[in-house]
Amino acid sequence: MYRVIHQLKERNFDRSVTKSEAAVLDYLEENFKKIPGLTVIKVAQESYTSQATINRTSKLLGFAGFSELKYAIREDIEKMKSKSSIHIRNTEYILNKIDFQSANELVKYVYKNRHHLLLFGLGASHVSAQYMARQLLYLGIPAIVVSELQMVEKFKDYSIVILSSSGETQRCLQLMHDAQKVKMNVLSITKKDSSLMLGSKISFHHDVPVDKMDGISREQQIHMILMVNEVINQLKMEYF
Repeated sequence: MYRVIHQLKERNFDRSVTKSEAAVLDYLEENFKKIPGLTVIKVAQESYTSQATINRTSKLLGFAGFSELKYAIREDIEKMKSKSSIHIRNTEYILNKIDFQSANELVKYVYKNRHHLLLFGLGASHVSAQYMARQLLYLGIPAIVVSELQMVEKFKDYSIVILSSSGETQRCLQLMHDAQKVKMNVLSITKKDSSLMLGSKISFHHDVPVDKMDGISREQQIHMILMVNEVINQLKMEYF
């Protein structure tokens, strides 16, 4: 597991970050591979902050001081040099962000209502929904993938599983509300504490952050596919 780089990307701290600390965090992330060769004075000068701010930011990241932070960054850089190590550690990181325990209730519900089940996803999550439908069909569960909000009204006695990596996509939230209006139970595979999770009867959730690449959000689906596979595997073990 990386000790520093993921913290710099996520920035989920126990307290609010000051403007000067944010400047240091930005500098550390942008110049990550250079940090082991820099002094605290150099980092303070180039980030337009102070040595006290550098040490305070180091403690925010969980280290005693800048020297300990540099050592941890050097370890991260060594791990990043191996391409296979990158993929392994990223996958391990994603796995640690999935609450596999929360799949149990969803699996029980899906099996109990296996003859009246709809699936919905948008964009990359639509591909995950189609994949889930195919895997369910192998188990003899004929789940229907719906692609339009109007379709919900035709299946009033069904339940719907909404797949959304962020849990904040407006069309997914609109579908959730429309389904609830016709007394349809809404289940979800989505992000922890998202609007979709909070509005669902049952939710299998993750806490994988949005992947940032040159300032553009890039939707990953590896965690969604892993979550779909978990549902299918549990169904196989428990009921088939």
